[in-house]
Amino acid sequence: MPKIELPPTKSSLRRLKEDLVFAYEGYDLLNQKRELLAIEIVKYIGRIRKIEAEFKIVLDELYATYRNAAIDMGSDALTLKSSSEPRRYFLNMKFTRLMGLRLPDIRLSFKKARIARLAGTTASYDTAKQQSQKAIESLAEYASITKSIIMLSRELRKVQRRVNALEKIFIPQHEEAKKYIADRLEEMDREEIFVKKLIRQHMQTEENL
Repeated sequence: MPKIELPPTKSSLRRLKEDLVFAYEGYDLLNQKRELLAIEIVKYIGRIRKIEAEFKIVLDELYATYRNAAIDMGSDALTLKSSSEPRRYFLNMKFTRLMGLRLPDIRLSFKKARIARLAGTTASYDTAKQQSQKAIESLAEYASITKSIIMLSRELRKVQRRVNALEKIFIPQHEEAKKYIADRLEEMDREEIFVKKLIRQHMQTEENL
C-alpha cells in the first residue's frame, strides 16, 4: 500500500496524474534554476579571485607608500594627519535582480580632491591618499561580490532541497499511489466483468429450467 492513502477511484487517479504533471514541470524548472545559479556562482567566484589579486597589489603599494610617508613625516604626525582627513567618498547602494534575488551593487562616488596640499604633508602622503582611494573602491566591489555569492549560495541550497524533495519523496510516492490505484481499478473492472458473467450464466440457467 502506498504512503498516500486515497480511495481507489477514477477521480483520485486523475488528481494524482495532474499532481505529477505539475511536479515534473516544477522539477524541470528547478533543475534549470539550479544550473543557472551554479553558473552565476562560478562567474562571481572568478571575479572575486581577480579582485583579490588586484586588491593585494593595491594594498602592497599603499603600504609601501604609507611607510615612506611615515619616514618623511614621522609616524605620529602621519597618524594625526590621516585621522583628521575628512571623508571624501559616499556609498551608493543599488540592486541587480537575478532569478528573484536582489543582489547588491555598492558604488563609490568621490568628492573632488583639493589641489592645495595640507601643511606639514609630503608628496608621499598625497600619493598614499590617492592609492587609498583605489583600495576603498576595490574593497567596495569585493564586498558586493562576496554578498552576492552568499545570497546565490543560500538560494542554491534552497533549490537543491526542493529538487531532492520532489525527486526522492513527492514524485516516488505519487507514482506509487498512481500505480496502486490504476492496478486496483483494473482489478475492480475484472471483478465487475466476472460478476456480470456469473449473473448472466445464472440467469440463463434459470431460463433453461
